[in-house]
Amino acid sequence: MSAAVSTTNLAPFNPTGDGAIQVAMEMIQPQKSDVLYDIGCGDARFLVAVALSTGCKCVGIEYDAELVRRASVSVEQHQLGDNVTIRHEDATQADFSDATLIFLYLVPKGIQALLPQ
Repeated sequence: MSAAVSTTNLAPFNPTGDGAIQVAMEMIQPQKSDVLYDIGCGDARFLVAVALSTGCKCVGIEYDAELVRRASVSVEQHQLGDNVTIRHEDATQADFSDATLIFLYLVPKGIQALLPQ
């Protein structure tokens, strides 16, 4: 994990609550065959919930090194290393072309930063 990641702050860290996780999972209905990206994954609680529930591949993009560390610890604690990858990078520069589902729990400014210019 590199300490020198170009950073675009898409939103302040605000952990996704259990209720929001449940609603999101019901809305997107991830399947085992999906590749789900969480942009600004924070501590990876959404990715962990999805991977435990469905077994699909999950990728978290997070610019904050401390949150990347916390997310990685959570993935290890849940023994999800084969299903969940945490990437320490700027989401505005990230490649998520293999995604079949993308989850954003961001403020409008953060979503706008991800749109093509």
